[in-house]
Amino acid sequence: MLGRGWFFSLVLASLIYASAKASVTEHTYQHEGRTCSRCPPGLYMKTRCTKSQDTICAPCPANHYTQFWNYVQKCQYCNNFCQENQYVKLECNQFHNRVCECKDGYFWKYEFCMKQAECPRGFGVKTAGTPLSNTVCVKCPPGFFSSVSSATMQCKRHTNCTELGLELDIAGTAWHDNLCNPCQPHESEEGTSECEAALFYFVVRQNIKQKKLLQLGKVLTILSQDDIRQIKNGKLQILPLLKKWKMQRGGSISAEDLVKALREVKLNKIAKKVAKKFLKYENNAVCALPEK
Repeated sequence: MLGRGWFFSLVLASLIYASAKASVTEHTYQHEGRTCSRCPPGLYMKTRCTKSQDTICAPCPANHYTQFWNYVQKCQYCNNFCQENQYVKLECNQFHNRVCECKDGYFWKYEFCMKQAECPRGFGVKTAGTPLSNTVCVKCPPGFFSSVSSATMQCKRHTNCTELGLELDIAGTAWHDNLCNPCQPHESEEGTSECEAALFYFVVRQNIKQKKLLQLGKVLTILSQDDIRQIKNGKLQILPLLKKWKMQRGGSISAEDLVKALREVKLNKIAKKVAKKFLKYENNAVCALPEK
């Protein structure tokens, strides 16, 4: 009986023969019963082979290329032109066409470079986008938060107030950090403390109808005719009004101030939610503001 070594030697010999045959086929072609050489990448067939001479190859001219072994009589034109939001990753040369890629913040889809999705507040980046794929977002799990809309930032762990020698004032959510007492303005938006940002975005998440939004806007700040028109057209939401309110007041905004304004326009359910989350006595009892 023949040994295993003989069998493996036979298999190896077959693979080597097949590889050599494929290489010969790649580098040659048949013409009128003759085996002729193909031209390597970057060249084209200037003169076909004859009985007395092999194929004559010549370099591709400017802005033309051949990418594979060939016997074409003309190089291909570099016809790939970069579009909007693309850049030239590899310039055209005699070996390949021009290679374009979407610039940072965009990805290729439906023959266009489309803007990478931003993960909203309460969601972090699970998988960062690439030139060929969109951003993948994931909801922040318990103990983590994301207070910004971003295509790059992951969820962050809630601040441990005790480790900072502080007391927990407002428990964090998926969209804002733990707020320590006294409330720390770390990682705040320009001109807005972390506490104010949490307060504002808590109200943003509530369902306020257009009519009530207009009433609240008039209580909070001085509305221009353009502001009123945008609110009626659904183009101006609560957050810009809250920021304008803060700017016009020229000082910090407290939860008490906001609860008072909400109650003034009969948004009592939202006022109660804000009071429950942001207004507490020293014994942690909910601050029960009187109903109007």
